Amino acid sequence: MDAAVLKELTEELENMGHDIQDAEVWYNLGSELYNSNHLREAEASFRQSINLDPSNAQAWCDLGATLFLQNRFDEAESAFKGALENDNEDSDIWYNLGCVYNVIDHLDDAAIAFRRATELNPSNVDAWVNLGVVLSSAGEIQHAEQVLRRSIEMRPEHYVGWLNLISLLYREGKINEAEEMHKQASVAIPEFDDYTDELNEYIEDVYEDTGMNSG
Repeated sequence: MDAAVLKELTEELENMGHDIQDAEVWYNLGSELYNSNHLREAEASFRQSINLDPSNAQAWCDLGATLFLQNRFDEAESAFKGALENDNEDSDIWYNLGCVYNVIDHLDDAAIAFRRATELNPSNVDAWVNLGVVLSSAGEIQHAEQVLRRSIEMRPEHYVGWLNLISLLYREGKINEAEEMHKQASVAIPEFDDYTDELNEYIEDVYEDTGMNSG
C-alpha cells in the first residue's frame, strides 16, 4: 500500500468527520475513487477497508478490479481469490477471475472460472461470450460455437456475441454459415457493421485466401 496516499486519504476523511476505523467508510471512498478513475487512491482505500474487515468479499473484488485496470494481473488474481474465500457463490467474482486468467493466457483456468460464473448466474451473457472465446482459443471449436450461439439467443442485441461467432465460423471455413449469421446480426443490430471494421477486413482476407468474391 502507498503510505503517502493512505496518509493523505486518512487526513481527508478525518477532516470530513468520518470514522477512519470504519471499514465501510473506506470501502465507499474506494468506490468513489474507482468510479472517477483515481486508481492508486482507490486501491489504497480498498486495502484499508480489507485491513479493517477482511471478510468483505466485495472489497476484495473491487480491489481486484482496480489492480486489473493497472495491468497488475498476479495481484488481481490474488485479490479475486481473496474474494472467493469469503463468497464463492458470486458470479461476478468468478467472471472477473476468468478475465484475469484469459489475459495471462491460462485458458483452462479461464474456462473453469467463466463456466462457474454461468452456473451461478445463467443470465450473465458476458460470461457466456467469454467462455466461448476461451474455448475457441483452446481449440474446443464445437463447444465454443454452441456457447456463442447460446449467448446470442439470450441477448440478440449484444454485438460481441455475434462478432465472435461470425469470426469463429469464418476461421473454420464455414463461409455460408458465417454469411447467414452476419445477415442475422445486421437485422438484430442495424448498426452492426459500423462496429465491426476489423471483422470486415477479416472477411475480405478470407475471400482473398479462398479465391472467392465477397458480396
